[in-house]
Amino acid sequence: MQRIFSSLKQAFRKSLFAFSLISLISLSALFIFTAGPSLAAAPIQSQPTIEKGIDNANQGAVNRAEAYEKAVKAVDEQGLEKVYEKNLEKYEETQPDTGIIKEAKQLIEKVTGQE
Repeated sequence: MQRIFSSLKQAFRKSLFAFSLISLISLSALFIFTAGPSLAAAPIQSQPTIEKGIDNANQGAVNRAEAYEKAVKAVDEQGLEKVYEKNLEKYEETQPDTGIIKEAKQLIEKVTGQE
């Protein structure tokens, strides 16, 4: 009787050990293989935002093209030197203190007698 219980006990342990190994392997497979394919599918809600981004990029390209055309017209109508001088005046209005560069120009003008 004791032999039968010991053999049943041993069989129960082996089956419990095999069942636990199989469950651990299947559980680990769930965590490993589920992350990959789920990232491949794109949700439908994200597609309109991609289209909006493309529309914004197209609009930016149109704005750049318009700015380029305005610059070309300004150069054709006024000449390159006049446009440069106008831009330089605007820059000097926004940046009144140029420091060493302005002082060096004044010193050169003084030395050469152009003042």
